[in-house]
Amino acid sequence: MRNYIQNQLDIVEDSLTWISTSLDGEKQKQSYRKLVNFRRKLNRKKFAVESNPAVAIYGESQVGKSYLVNNLLSSPEKAFGIKDESGNHFNFLEEINPFGGGSESTSLVSRFSIKAKPINLKYPIQANLLSPADIILVLCDSYYNDIKADIGTVLGTEEVNSAIKNLKNELRNINYHQSFLNEDDILDIQEYFKEHFSNKASNILTSNFFEEVSFFIAKTRPNEWKNIFSYLWNHNPIFTMLFRDLISEYDRMNFTPSVYLPIEAVLRKHGTLLDVERIKEIYSSTDKKIEVDYREDTPAIWMEGILEKNMIIKKSFLCALSSELIFPQDKSLLETKPFLRETDLLDFPGARGRLTLGEADIKNENVWELLLRGKVAYLFNKYSEAEKINVFMLCAKHDQPGARSIPEMLNSWIKKFIGDTPEKRERFIENSKISPLFIVGTFFNINLEYNNIHDSSQDLTSLNYRWQQRFEKTLSVQILNSETYGWFNNWTKTHQNFNNIYLLRDFNYSKNIFNDYQKLKRETTEIKPAGFPDFRERLKESFLNYPFVKKHFPDPNQSWDEAATVNKDGTDLIIKNLTIASENINEARKARIQVELQEILNALNTELFKYYHSNDKDEQLQKAKSKAGSIQLLLDTAFSADGIKNFGRLIKDFMINEGLVLELFKKKIDDIEHRDVVNLDIYSTYRMQVPVLPGDTKGTYFERLCAHYERNTEEEKNNFEQELALKNIDLDELLVGNINRIKNSAQQLSEELLEYWFVYIALHEKKYIQTILGGDNSSAFHDLIEMYQQLFEKIKLSKIIAERIRSHVDGVFKTEIPFEIIADISSEILNNAILSVGLEYFDSSQLSDLVQANEKSKLGLNFSQSDDSTHTSIEELFERVENWTDIIQQNPSEMKFMPHYQNYLTWYNKLKIGFVSVCDIPNYNVQANNELAKIIDKAKALNADQ
Repeated sequence: MRNYIQNQLDIVEDSLTWISTSLDGEKQKQSYRKLVNFRRKLNRKKFAVESNPAVAIYGESQVGKSYLVNNLLSSPEKAFGIKDESGNHFNFLEEINPFGGGSESTSLVSRFSIKAKPINLKYPIQANLLSPADIILVLCDSYYNDIKADIGTVLGTEEVNSAIKNLKNELRNINYHQSFLNEDDILDIQEYFKEHFSNKASNILTSNFFEEVSFFIAKTRPNEWKNIFSYLWNHNPIFTMLFRDLISEYDRMNFTPSVYLPIEAVLRKHGTLLDVERIKEIYSSTDKKIEVDYREDTPAIWMEGILEKNMIIKKSFLCALSSELIFPQDKSLLETKPFLRETDLLDFPGARGRLTLGEADIKNENVWELLLRGKVAYLFNKYSEAEKINVFMLCAKHDQPGARSIPEMLNSWIKKFIGDTPEKRERFIENSKISPLFIVGTFFNINLEYNNIHDSSQDLTSLNYRWQQRFEKTLSVQILNSETYGWFNNWTKTHQNFNNIYLLRDFNYSKNIFNDYQKLKRETTEIKPAGFPDFRERLKESFLNYPFVKKHFPDPNQSWDEAATVNKDGTDLIIKNLTIASENINEARKARIQVELQEILNALNTELFKYYHSNDKDEQLQKAKSKAGSIQLLLDTAFSADGIKNFGRLIKDFMINEGLVLELFKKKIDDIEHRDVVNLDIYSTYRMQVPVLPGDTKGTYFERLCAHYERNTEEEKNNFEQELALKNIDLDELLVGNINRIKNSAQQLSEELLEYWFVYIALHEKKYIQTILGGDNSSAFHDLIEMYQQLFEKIKLSKIIAERIRSHVDGVFKTEIPFEIIADISSEILNNAILSVGLEYFDSSQLSDLVQANEKSKLGLNFSQSDDSTHTSIEELFERVENWTDIIQQNPSEMKFMPHYQNYLTWYNKLKIGFVSVCDIPNYNVQANNELAKIIDKAKALNADQ
């Protein structure tokens, strides 16, 4: 698959070269952007395929992730850890992992892999670093999610455009080139902005920032980047300073993607890189440290080609710049942990809620916390979007979570990796054999403990309350937000309810449940409450019979026995199913990627064929010219000699008058307001901001609206519901609405007008149309209408009309709509399009293409407004009018100087141009066409190899 992706990338690069040399104007710009986007998608797929499949362990801080990681990476003979070059073993939990204590402990992803191979045994730890684009997005993620921007500091769109234009001009003649931050990176940043900051960064997204910067970024030096990207955080000086310092430190390492470190860099006694304290030290003193042998710096090595480079790096900056640390694991683990053969294990930093600082509150002393929050959130998004997470293990406690971002992040991963519909998820899981999403209920020991106050053999309510609290109130509602995100109760077609949930208890905290673990490191007997000796039997019974458990656990009895009996903490079942997933997930992932690669290749072929001149297109062109010629013959016959006077009458048949449009629009607005085609301009906005998901109900959609608009308390939700009611927003109407219901009024009016016109001109009372174009079973009228339909679609006439009348219609009460004005505007645009055969709405690039194609291919198109531009005086004109009959009989060539005949010739010539233009005639030379044919053949061969 790697070779297949690389072959596709080679074809894209060849195509980009061809486009740059063979196209120009708007066509070149649009095609270039499309192919660059193909390249970006392919590089993501390549990166995903080249990366080791990974199991990600994710959840809030202090939810038991470390216990799970320890169980997954320990063997009966040896505790979870890492060896140095001398074979010395370091216990990860006791000597490396930072202390938690209820707060954030790390800002890095820890990767554990049996496939890791250090380049030097003295430097066994590999640190993968953020890219420059990643650093930009880390800061932006914090700026837009942790800070309440001061409205006075938000830069205007025109201000951004002007500044970027000046930068572009300054760099016009610069020959410098760097590849550390490139065009694709800028477009990746733009995509991240669209997905995550669409509302908060509208000033940037509506500017030319990304479009322009992508073209000149390669010419800029790293020390200049702060002057460019500070616009993304409205020139906040603290953020700009931090960005400058991070890039400066990274530049010292020549932007290497990874470095290798000695074991001392991660030992707790020296100040482990995993500790968030390192980030604090960027702008604070290191004098007051609790570590017994704190070391501020660490040596690092990396490879540049065949050369080994080394330097001393401050751990504070290295911690900030690193995305993950890779800890090699001994292959002996495979005996008890076979899943490691196919997958790495990723331990993500704990998810946390976001801050709400004002810009004035940002100081050197607290910027570390902003960096931390932005980085932790961004890392998950990055790994998810780069398809580096193949199995997702969500650790969830029994009590209320603090991070509100988990439901959305998890839903995003499910959509991208498994599928956004039950059908797609079903297909993926058919290949993976088991769901790649594991939900692990940690601290299950809490639910197993006897409570002498609430638990009674006479009243079993407290037993059921445990499951209600853990599974329904906490997991379903608060952690997964299943009311908003419907996947949990609409998983696949075969299994409606998600059912890959596990239970995990901690042996160390089960001393009130089973005896002797602290003393023997194994449990012996159950501790039975004196006043309720069959407590756990009754507790198990309540678990097995609880409705949620029945729906979401495939085998509730097995789940209980694996986590709630002597020496069973739930790990064995997790490992068993994780092994099944790891053995199959790669094939499932490849199958999905293969489909996506085929979609990219199909889109690439479609784009290339637009510009390829094939025999089929020659035939299409000849048919179009033939149709135009047949119509021109009919017109010449009808308007020969004295018949030319009827040309104006024919054109009048084609024109639509303002009065008809006025009546049509009034009727349409009545339909919009009073019938089942409802004007939902505001609904369009809601659907854009909070899309309706498959399976959404009124309740689930309302909850997601509340989450989006930060209506979190019951009081806020009630007030919001009242606001919607006052605005006459009907959620039922929105959820079941057809496509017309989410179009604005201007769109509906413009589309209605064009539909009406095609019916209107076919009416039998259109005497001159019927006589001249519709007689003797001629297809001329049908051909003409078909051409106009294609032409209006090509020039997007409906959109042109809608844009012109939008300000008069959308969001305006019916009684305030200026119907005469919008009817006048709309009829004028439509009539102009008919009379000019669309040419008036062609852009310069389209016209240029037609002119050049006409010259090169000898299409016989006439672009002049008349056959003779010689000036005719008023006296000469009147003389010709008086002698009209004589001119027709004796000197018919003089007719072309008559105004109505000139109008006829102009429309006559434009008809042929119109027929040809809808054929998408390619416009390049034979050599370029042959080069394109070779590229297309490569793509066809690649398609055949699938």
